Amino acid sequence: MDGFEISFLQLKFQKKETIDELWIFTQNYLDQNSNYDMECKDELELLKELEFSNEFKNLIEKLNSTQKLLNQLYIKFLNEECSSNLKKDKITALKEKFQDRIRTSEIVIAVGCSKSYAMQFYLIDGKIEQKENRRAISTEIKKEIMKRDNYSCVVCGELKDLEIHHILAIRGSSIRKLDDHENLATLCKECHHLAHKGDYNYGLAYENSENFWEWTQNIEKTKMWLILKDIHGIGLKITENIYDKYKSVEELQNADIRSLTRIRLVNKSMASKIKFKLNS
Repeated sequence: MDGFEISFLQLKFQKKETIDELWIFTQNYLDQNSNYDMECKDELELLKELEFSNEFKNLIEKLNSTQKLLNQLYIKFLNEECSSNLKKDKITALKEKFQDRIRTSEIVIAVGCSKSYAMQFYLIDGKIEQKENRRAISTEIKKEIMKRDNYSCVVCGELKDLEIHHILAIRGSSIRKLDDHENLATLCKECHHLAHKGDYNYGLAYENSENFWEWTQNIEKTKMWLILKDIHGIGLKITENIYDKYKSVEELQNADIRSLTRIRLVNKSMASKIKFKLNS
């Protein structure tokens, strides 16, 4: 482990600790000042008060300072370890060194490239590959897939915000057969997000084509999403945080309000809404 790796791990740990500290402070503040009967406008005012508090500002400043040091570390690494001035080579060097632990936004700053360009590079089987240019799925094929799937999401039955999902990922590839009907399915925006485990740049929520259709039927994540999606104020990020904490609907049902408020972004009011939904 060299100096860059050591410094990287130290800064990442420091950043995580600050985020955790920020979360605990935010949660305690909301617990002390909010109640179940508060209206949305009152909750917004409370959040504004929180953001203007000195402790919150200090934690944000500490977080930004750590991120700045990380950005400087990446730039120093490129100056010392990457002899090429090509953006492609710089991105490859960063991803080879820091793997999937470096964020796209950090690469953009260190290399000075666009986000769309940085997102073309993937770590696949230990190697960095650049996604080749490929045409979008034709309108005709999209219509055929949606008609086959009854113009609804094959997971939750949603009729709006429909998208075409590649069952086997297309990243790092321009192979046209991946656009065959057998490799395509209709998902709503939210379920499409879940199929990619909450991030379109990393993996899938299943292993292969056969597992995909099993996944659409009865996985716990889908069950929880169907329960939570209609609760006001709960979006994809909060849903993902709940998934990280509870692996099944039964686990979630057995959780009390205090336990739920320990989940990031969930305050006491939202925890009460979740319990009400689960018990109704």
